[in-house]
Amino acid sequence: MRPPTLIEAVDIVLGIVGFFAFALFVITAISEITGADALGYALVLLALVVVLALTILWRRRLQRASTAAEPDDD
Repeated sequence: MRPPTLIEAVDIVLGIVGFFAFALFVITAISEITGADALGYALVLLALVVVLALTILWRRRLQRASTAAEPDDD
């Protein structure tokens, strides 16, 4: 079995961070609706959204670099 490429590894990180961001969004929304303290959840959610956005930008740069490095077969 071959090791994953860098783009595949970034995709895995995107999936993990995205999952936890979605789960924390649901927890934060429920906490807000029920009136429980949600500041801590909201701050962690903010951090996860920032990490998610930076990871998406990183993946786009990697994708652009890999497509620029591939030769055209036309």
